[in-house]
Amino acid sequence: MSRLLAASSLALVLLLTLSGCKVDPTKPEHWEKTLGKARKAQDKVRVVEALRSSGHLNESFLPLLHARLAEEGKPEVKAAVARALGDVKSPTSVSPLSDAVDLGVTDSAANLMNKALAAALGEIGDPKATPMLLKLLKARDNFTRVEAVEALGRMRVAEAVEPLIQLATDEGVEPFLNKKAIEALGRIGDARAVPSLVRMLTKERQGTSFYTESSFSLFQVGQPAADALLSVLEGKDAELSGWMQRNNINPASYSFKAAQVLGQLRERRAEGTLLQQLAFKHEDPRVQAVVRTRAADALARMRSAAAVKPLAALAAEPDAGVRQAYTYALVLVGGREALPALEKAAGQGHWYARRSALEALTMLGDAREQPALEKLMAAEPARTASECAELGGEGCEDPAALARKRVEEMTKHGKRLEAAKACGADAGCWAKKLEDADKGVVERAALEVGRGKSAAHVGALLARMPETDLNARQALILGAEWLVEDSKEAATQARSALPALEKQLTEEKSQTEFVQVNEDLRRLVARLQRQKT
Repeated sequence: MSRLLAASSLALVLLLTLSGCKVDPTKPEHWEKTLGKARKAQDKVRVVEALRSSGHLNESFLPLLHARLAEEGKPEVKAAVARALGDVKSPTSVSPLSDAVDLGVTDSAANLMNKALAAALGEIGDPKATPMLLKLLKARDNFTRVEAVEALGRMRVAEAVEPLIQLATDEGVEPFLNKKAIEALGRIGDARAVPSLVRMLTKERQGTSFYTESSFSLFQVGQPAADALLSVLEGKDAELSGWMQRNNINPASYSFKAAQVLGQLRERRAEGTLLQQLAFKHEDPRVQAVVRTRAADALARMRSAAAVKPLAALAAEPDAGVRQAYTYALVLVGGREALPALEKAAGQGHWYARRSALEALTMLGDAREQPALEKLMAAEPARTASECAELGGEGCEDPAALARKRVEEMTKHGKRLEAAKACGADAGCWAKKLEDADKGVVERAALEVGRGKSAAHVGALLARMPETDLNARQALILGAEWLVEDSKEAATQARSALPALEKQLTEEKSQTEFVQVNEDLRRLVARLQRQKT
C-alpha cells in the first residue's frame, strides 16, 4: 500500500469517526461502525487497509472480517478483507476464504479478488486450504494460478506434485507459469518430479530457458535427483536418451548440465565420470570446452584431489575464458601441487590468459612464490610489447603505459602472497583478513577460512555476505558452504543466520549484478533449510 493510500485511508477513518461517541480504535466495534458508515466500495477498501496498517489487527477481528467477506458483493472489498485475513493467519479463516472464491469470473476485479484469496490461503498455510488451492491451479487468471502455485510449494503439499508437474511441462501456458511450477516442485522436494525436472534442464520456449529453475529444484530435491543425474551423466538413462533423440537434443548438453548439478550436490559417486570428461572430445571445440569446463567446476566444488593433476595439465589452455575455468577450479581444490603448472601458464599466452593463471598462483601460493611473481612482473613489459605488436588491441597505442598498468595489477595480486606469509594455515589469522581493504585478500581469506574446518569462524564469513565485490562474495559463500559441510557445529551456528540471508536474497532479487553469484547463496540457504528440517 502506498503512502498516499495509507494517508487517505487514515484520513477517511478520522472523518468517519469525528461525530458520535468515541469508540476504542483497538476494538472491532470501532472498525465495524466505521465500515458501516462507508458507502462506496473504494471507501470500504480504504477502511480495511487502514485497519491493516493500524497495528490493532488481531484474532479478535476475525468474526467481523469473516462476516464482511461473506456479505460484501464488491470483489475489491472482498480482496481487501482477504488481505487482512492473510495478515492474521488464522486457520479458522480457511473456510470463509475458500467459500469466497469464484472460479467462474472473468472480469479483472474478480480475478484480483481470487488472487488475494489464494494469497491469503497461502499465508495461513493450513492443510485444510489444499483442496481450494488445487482448484485455483486451474483458474482462468494466470496471476491467481501463480499465487496458488507458490502457496502449494511453500506448504510442501504432496498432493500438488502431479498437477504441478503437468503445469511445469505445459507448453500451452506462459513460460513464467512453467517456471513458478518448477520452483514449487523444488520446494516440495518430491522424487516424483525428478524425471520432468531433468527434461526441463534443456527445455527452451519462446526464447526462455528453464535451466536455472530446474537445476535449483533438482538441488532442493537432493538424493533422488543425484541418483537420476548420475545415471544421465553416465549415459545409462535409456528413456531420457530416447527422448533426447526424438527431440533433437545434443547428448552433450545433458553431460555438462548433469555435471553442474551433481557438483552442486557434492555427489562423489560422479567423480570418476567427471574426471573422464576433462578429456572429452568433440568436433565442435565450443561443445568440447563447455563439457570440460563444467566437469572442472563440478570437481572443484567436490574439492576432488584426484582432479588436480588433469586440471594442471589444462592450465595452459590458449582460450582465456576456458583457462580461467581450469585455473579457478584448481584454486577451489586447493593445495600446492598445481603451482608449477600455474607459474608456467602465467608466462604463456596473451594477457587475459596469463592473468587467470597469475591470479590462481597468488590464491594458492605463499612467500615461496614471491620470486616467481617478481620474475613475471619483470618480464611483463616485453610480453606486453610483443603482444601489442602481434595482436594490437586496447591500450596498445602506448605499450609501455599498458605494461605499467598490468604490473600494478600484478603487484596488487601479490598482496595475497603477503597475507599467506603472515597467516600460513592459521584460520584465525585468515578470519581477521576478511576485513582487509584489498578485495583480493578477502577472496583468498574466505577460502582459507572455509578450508580451516573451524566452526568458530563461520559467523565471520556469514557476516560479510552482503559484500558487493562479486569474486569476494563467491569465495565467502563457498567458504561458508565448506564449513557447513565439514562441521555439524558450524552448520548449527550458520542456521542462526538464515533470516538475514533470506532477507538479503529478497532485497537483492532485482539487482542484476548479483543474480549469478546469488544462485550459490540460494543453494547455501537451501542447504541450511534442509538441515533445519
